[in-house]
Amino acid sequence: MTKYWPNRQSIDLNIAVANLFVKTYQKFSYKLSNKTQINLPTDILDKYIKQQLFVEVLKELEILVIDLIELNLTIKDIKKINHKILYDIVNKILTNFINQLNKQTHYQSINNYSSYNKLLFSEHQILIQNLLIYLIFGSNAMDTKTFQFYKLKTPLNHVKLLLENAIIQIGNLVIFNLLESFKSIQEMSEFLTRNNICCYNHTSIRSLSRFRNNLVSYNWANLYIYYPENIYCCRYKIWLLSSQGIVYKYIYINRSYEYLKLSKTQLCLILYLELQDFILPKINTLIIILGKFIVYISVQIIGKGFQLCFKNIIKKINQN
Repeated sequence: MTKYWPNRQSIDLNIAVANLFVKTYQKFSYKLSNKTQINLPTDILDKYIKQQLFVEVLKELEILVIDLIELNLTIKDIKKINHKILYDIVNKILTNFINQLNKQTHYQSINNYSSYNKLLFSEHQILIQNLLIYLIFGSNAMDTKTFQFYKLKTPLNHVKLLLENAIIQIGNLVIFNLLESFKSIQEMSEFLTRNNICCYNHTSIRSLSRFRNNLVSYNWANLYIYYPENIYCCRYKIWLLSSQGIVYKYIYINRSYEYLKLSKTQLCLILYLELQDFILPKINTLIIILGKFIVYISVQIIGKGFQLCFKNIIKKINQN
């Protein structure tokens, strides 16, 4: 039986939010390793440190929801400051995360020009705004055009996935900006090994360098290839916690408003996809027709050839 998310502010909504946070916290006892082929900044962390980070993110999201309720903000207010909300919570978690290590390090403020930050912060509405609306106001407050199902029949599992995605993505933002604060790979390596927070696969400078290069290259491809393609296909990649580890899936979401935010380079990819959708079916049809024609001609030629051979053989037999 499908369970639905409460559609308005009520005791039922408060209980649902509390249960959701508790069940999500329990999921941190699962394996937290990345089971995909995509590099994530948190892959560099030891499994216990990663668990600690996700717990910190969940706690801050809980505090954020309580603070927003106490401030009695409207949906319009949240939409207006949502980008700043995401920015502030990443900085706060980064500070708390470093303080919990009982170590001192100097890190820079979030670099808005980084491809990784640029992409995730451009998706701040999907990443955290929709989640906050569900947690504070209920499903009735959601725009009817955003998701493919009727808003009053929002599955509880849908909100659960949005929360897990927010935890993982915010955790990635925190670690990415921590790594970006170091001036060199050597300085990064010394910090990670000195604080015992590094996964054993990335203890050497060479592995750290390869990890960072792979991360940067994928982020570039994600920004200029996969991100425009997802907008064109009206889908969004969400990361979730499974019993096997961290995985991802695609969900449908209306992203038509994001077309105006795309750069010329990103729009070129969408144009390429349009041309591909227009031309490829016709090319496939042409290939099939040509293939059938070639097969027909080949059969006719081979058939005629066999007939001539048999006639000649029979003729020679009769002559003998």
